[in-house]
Amino acid sequence: MSSSDSMASDRWAKVERSAVGVADYGIAGAVRIYYRIYLPVGTAFLTAVGALLAIPVFGLSPDDWPTYVGFGMSIAAAGILVGGLVYARKRLNPLVRPHRQSALIWLDRSERKSVRDQIFGKVPPVGHQLSVLRGIAVQIRQALAMQLLLAPGFVLLCANQMLLAISRKGFLGFLWFWIPLVMLFLTVFATALWQFRRTEQFLDRTSISEAPEV
Repeated sequence: MSSSDSMASDRWAKVERSAVGVADYGIAGAVRIYYRIYLPVGTAFLTAVGALLAIPVFGLSPDDWPTYVGFGMSIAAAGILVGGLVYARKRLNPLVRPHRQSALIWLDRSERKSVRDQIFGKVPPVGHQLSVLRGIAVQIRQALAMQLLLAPGFVLLCANQMLLAISRKGFLGFLWFWIPLVMLFLTVFATALWQFRRTEQFLDRTSISEAPEV
């Protein structure tokens, strides 16, 4: 065995130790609860509180309502980012067991691409690697769920800046910066959502034993 083959074998052994046995105990359910309850309620509450706090702080007239709403949206965006991190730590991360370092760090670029292509359904999975691929799919799924929790905060922050630019006629030029940024975050969100669903389909398609209890 050549040295390169030996190194590849050692790296794959580390991948197996990191991935085999890692299971998803309800990530999708946790994300759904976040979007159906915590996100809408938290966004509405923080936006309203922030807008009310802005009234005595800025002391503007009622015609300046975009400033009040924009300030509330900024508070809500910060709350979503912080709340998303807390929710991930308390509710999301415990649903991936056992908790291990991501197996992808042991793979080189081409190997990571090959693994992702198999998990996202671009190519058929390699049968003898199935247990490893399923564990990596769960770890990828956990990372994608984190993106889904935080993305609304970034979108809301950019939307707030767009609202303020529109309300202040002299700042309309800034829309050329914020509109592409919003589109970028929406694209990242859509991609993460698509990949999140593909990992679920992969795990369902390759399930050969009892699914983990939720």
